[in-house]
Amino acid sequence: KLASSKTKPSLIMFQSNRDDDLRRMSSRIISAIYATRRRFGIIEPLTLSDFDEADEFMPQNPAGTYQDSSRIIQTLARRGRKFGMGLSIATQRVAYLNTSTLAQPHTYFVSKMPRKYDRDAMADMFGTTEEMMTKTLKFTKGQWLLVSYDATGLVNVPMPIKFPNANDRIKEYLATQ
Repeated sequence: KLASSKTKPSLIMFQSNRDDDLRRMSSRIISAIYATRRRFGIIEPLTLSDFDEADEFMPQNPAGTYQDSSRIIQTLARRGRKFGMGLSIATQRVAYLNTSTLAQPHTYFVSKMPRKYDRDAMADMFGTTEEMMTKTLKFTKGQWLLVSYDATGLVNVPMPIKFPNANDRIKEYLATQ
């Protein structure tokens, strides 16, 4: 019911020290919301499913409960926009992610990437230089490279940007609602 309220914003967070349960639960909940929206053509309210440490939800070769979460993440990446469902994937281990799903989003925010293997994977994905990805090593909190296929008007051109602390902004927003 919270995910369908048009009158009040909601923030729903799931945490668990049992990764299998978290993968199963996120898959079931998001699948149910997606199925309802698809069946009835619902597109509001807009929802965002954020997967932090995404390599724990969508690895390259999913097995067991990884298949559950990987499947729903791939569905959101490919078809979620049609039903007002967005997807956010956060990880420092890009090279471990399912590449067919990773290719779906149109906009990427790239932060500090300490491992060369991951920087090389991102450089290859964007068709940019390793030098550009190496610059992320000097980033401080809030600094990012924004790369988008269409949102900036500059196709695949990384743009350095800076944001204020997101946790503070979320708390401030929710306090005003």
